[in-house]
Amino acid sequence: MEYKDLNGCACRLFFEKGQSQIESRHVLVIGKYNGNWLLTSHSVRGLEFPGGKAEPDESLEQAAKREVFEETGASVNKLKWLAEYTVYTDKAFSKTVFTATIESVEKVAWMETDGPVLVPELVIDENYSFLMRDEGMEAIIEKVKTVEKW
Repeated sequence: MEYKDLNGCACRLFFEKGQSQIESRHVLVIGKYNGNWLLTSHSVRGLEFPGGKAEPDESLEQAAKREVFEETGASVNKLKWLAEYTVYTDKAFSKTVFTATIESVEKVAWMETDGPVLVPELVIDENYSFLMRDEGMEAIIEKVKTVEKW
């Protein structure tokens, strides 16, 4: 699927592994805990799924678990590859999207965010980050709803 994000950058979304021509070093984690979607509250952007960039010595799975913990205090039980998307900017990058079941959420000193937010339904509005409002994220959320049996 091809689309433009809200910054006007061309993007390509893939639901099959190995389709992107750029190695992914970024992660996004869509998780549920006790029937609720696990989001983080970014102090500038608003509500969004946790994620970030893998450290040089980390696998994408390790990065996903670390980012979820740092941004929400949540411990990931299971990760499952869902998708990958590439954003074509002056320095193009790819991001791997995982789904996750969350084992627990604890209060920690959150890094870069205001901590976890649990919502029973995703109702994307002005409280959500612009990253949550483009066509690609819409397609990702719809895919999650059809494949996950949380």
